[in-house]
Amino acid sequence: MHLPSYDILERADDYSEYKFLSSGPNGDIVKLLLFRKLFIDSLYNLSLLDVMPDGTLSDTHLSNNNDLRKILATIVKVIIDYTSEFPERHVFFQGSDEQGKRNSLYHKAISKHLFVLEKEFYIYGIRDDGYEEVFLPTKEYDAVLVKRK
Repeated sequence: MHLPSYDILERADDYSEYKFLSSGPNGDIVKLLLFRKLFIDSLYNLSLLDVMPDGTLSDTHLSNNNDLRKILATIVKVIIDYTSEFPERHVFFQGSDEQGKRNSLYHKAISKHLFVLEKEFYIYGIRDDGYEEVFLPTKEYDAVLVKRK
């Protein structure tokens, strides 16, 4: 995928954190992508967080910087980097808002670029009841799981 993305400002030595700067009409906003191990050895949660001015982290803050596509392309770039280092790990992510708007955005972005993404990744959609299937653009999911091929 060759879409404009942000440069990574910092990456933790263990690849668990990536920091980049979102730039737009609301100024520069530091973003942090965190990978955290879940209950299964090879399963890692990916979180997108805003670093607030007081240093706290938020997964619910709406920055509205008109750069969603660039942020999503940056997330894909980071997942590629992370899974290149750890190809055995599965990356799990879901939107953090109760209305499901972020899940919908992720779904649309994955659906739009599915043909390209499937060349490097197995992509699965997950429902709230735990049912998992190969990602289908025609279905809505509560979370997504990706694994490098």
